[in-house]
Amino acid sequence: MPDAPPALDPAQQSLAEALRVSFTILKLAMLALLVAYAFSGTFSVGSNEVALRLRFGDYVGDPGNRVLERGTYLAAPFPIEQIVKVDTRPVTLVLDKEFWFETTAQESGLTRGQLQARKAMPLHPLRDGSLITGDSNIAHAKWTLTWRVSDPVAFLTNVGSKQLATDIVRLVAQQGIVQAIAQLAADDLLRGIVNRELAVGLMQERLDGMRTGLVIDQLVLDKVSAPMRVAGSFDAVTSAESDRASRIVAAQQERSRILGETAGEASGGLMGLLTAYEQAVERGDKEAALRIQLAIDTALADLRVGDTAIGGEVARVINTAKTYRTQIVERVASEAQAFEQLLPQYDRNPRLVLSKLWEDAREAILTGDVETFYTVPGQLELQLNRDPELQKQRQKEQMRAKKRQQKEAHSNR
Repeated sequence: MPDAPPALDPAQQSLAEALRVSFTILKLAMLALLVAYAFSGTFSVGSNEVALRLRFGDYVGDPGNRVLERGTYLAAPFPIEQIVKVDTRPVTLVLDKEFWFETTAQESGLTRGQLQARKAMPLHPLRDGSLITGDSNIAHAKWTLTWRVSDPVAFLTNVGSKQLATDIVRLVAQQGIVQAIAQLAADDLLRGIVNRELAVGLMQERLDGMRTGLVIDQLVLDKVSAPMRVAGSFDAVTSAESDRASRIVAAQQERSRILGETAGEASGGLMGLLTAYEQAVERGDKEAALRIQLAIDTALADLRVGDTAIGGEVARVINTAKTYRTQIVERVASEAQAFEQLLPQYDRNPRLVLSKLWEDAREAILTGDVETFYTVPGQLELQLNRDPELQKQRQKEQMRAKKRQQKEAHSNR
């Protein structure tokens, strides 16, 4: 029988137990590290970004399914796979110096009139930005555009960074604006009339040609100005056109007010009938003129044009005329009835009827607004004209006559 292994002393047995426990802990730690490494590729994508997975430098997935949108995903740990996120939020780019005249920090707070006084000199092509219009004029403009990443794969492949993308968009925007303004008249540009679709189309064409994956969403003309040397003349034209437009608006409002006060809501239809009648008369079309005149007479009689009632001054005058006509008819009818009643009495006793009529007339006169004048016996002179001017003139004549009498009396002495 083989000999039994020698028994370990307590110190060696304690050391062996410690080593066994240490190796167990090391295995567990290595297993935990392996699990953590396996799940280290977990990542999430936000709402304003997309992500792409690269496996050994190549895109993972089919061309139509490479872009990962909002959510949580699992990827192989680095360096097997790499996650690249792309910000898809719109970016605003301001072009406030490329096509604008040079201004210093002290000049930035000056008014337009003060700038005209300081900048009334020829442009310096190295310092002053400008645009040449289609009619060979010069103008200054400030622009703002918005762009974003629309194709993350093309963006990462051919651009790679937001800073480079910003530089590319700035250069492409300058080219597109220059080419678009070259097809525009200076007057239209100074009024803010710009073909933005053309400019954006030119920019997008160049971006697509370079396969940048970028898209231009919006282009805005912030400010436009003629060269300071001639800005005053352009401002005068603009002011005159603005005044013309405001006068036209005021005239239209006054026209609407007058027509509304004249015929109310039916003023448009009534004016149409009157205009058609005048045109028919000018053409010499008597039948059309007669037909339109009948339509006008019907509208005025019914106080209605179609389904719209005629109001305003026209309705007031017509209603007043109708009322006056009714009063006249009633009065004439009353007088005719009275005459018919008196006629038999007059045939029997004319003098009695005449006396009765004269008595009634005197009573009507004396019971009205009667003013009584008392005079002294002697010469009677009545002045019945109440005109103040004539009264003044007569007083002056009386004064002159009195002075002449005094002079004649003095000379006779």
